[in-house]
Amino acid sequence: MNEAKMRPCWADLPCDLLSIIAEKVTTNTQYIHLRAICKAWRNALTPHPHHLPPQFPWLMLPPQPGISDAHVSFYDVARSKTYQFQLPYMSGKYYCGSSHGWIVLEHEHRVSLLNPITSRRIDLPSLDALPTLLISSDQHEGDEICIEKASLSCNPFKPGCVVVALLSISSYITTWKLVFCRIGDSQWTELKNENALRRVENFTLYNYLVYTVNNEKEISVYNLQDHSVRTFPSKLSSHLCVHDMINFVEDSGSSEPLVVRMITYFSDPEVHVYKWYDDWQTWCEVKDIGKRVLFLNERHSNSIILQCDEKQENKVYYDVDHLTDPTFKSFHVGLNRVNLESGMVVRLSWSLLYPYEVRLSRFPLWVTPSLI
Repeated sequence: MNEAKMRPCWADLPCDLLSIIAEKVTTNTQYIHLRAICKAWRNALTPHPHHLPPQFPWLMLPPQPGISDAHVSFYDVARSKTYQFQLPYMSGKYYCGSSHGWIVLEHEHRVSLLNPITSRRIDLPSLDALPTLLISSDQHEGDEICIEKASLSCNPFKPGCVVVALLSISSYITTWKLVFCRIGDSQWTELKNENALRRVENFTLYNYLVYTVNNEKEISVYNLQDHSVRTFPSKLSSHLCVHDMINFVEDSGSSEPLVVRMITYFSDPEVHVYKWYDDWQTWCEVKDIGKRVLFLNERHSNSIILQCDEKQENKVYYDVDHLTDPTFKSFHVGLNRVNLESGMVVRLSWSLLYPYEVRLSRFPLWVTPSLI
């Protein structure tokens, strides 16, 4: 009896000591497990910690046939584990990309943000909100408007968060618009379109400046404060190739934007990383990005760069694509690792054993897990 009384009660651990323990946790899953120990620990620890280091992105997988699209699976590359969530809010919605741990969703021109880990949700202005700058004299009733890509300047719960979206407007011809809103705005604001024929293919945000690259490989910089735009004639060198894809890095930890370029001929793609120097108005190729990892999703041109720990290789780039085998019996995800100095490509892959029957609005997507 005396021995039982002398055993420590972990639920009575002092809050300051518990906080020290929590600060040693480095992953979202570890932190969630820590809060699940007991009711006292759950009450003492915030559900939205700010001390966690950058997390490796999870790959959000297409739904399995016959299973509700509210049943969402994520593949954790770093730990080779699959996590499953019930997210009823995602059912029937088109996801337009992810940024800072949040998924951008659209349904019947209603736009919202969802954190799949915490289920927190934020409504954004509807694309039909009035007064609106999205409908101009050259557009007609019945034109289809969809979001090709959306990106956030920071976590939406931080002050001054801006959401920028690239819209595709289809009627007899396809046009594009670049728009933005702040959290809490009632409408989207259109950024000036200098030349509709030079279509924006990708963009990123840096210090409330929107950097875009068009189909001529030109760089334009939009200022969200005064809505001005500067276009630089400097271009990336052109290549005679089958496929040339430009992807801005969302968070490079750099003072200037980074871009990942995949040039495909008839074999393995070449992967190049460039840094844009605003003062020189030119691109310079980067051969060393330090101990970082790039995750690239081709469908939405989302690139993410993360600081890695000492266990990770230096100068590593990851690319994902999705394929089907000839028998259509399984869904495969291919993963390539590229050393930027040597150019050596190592093919990695895994298979998910369910038929590949995915609607066009459902595709793999990198999502950085966040508890904020």
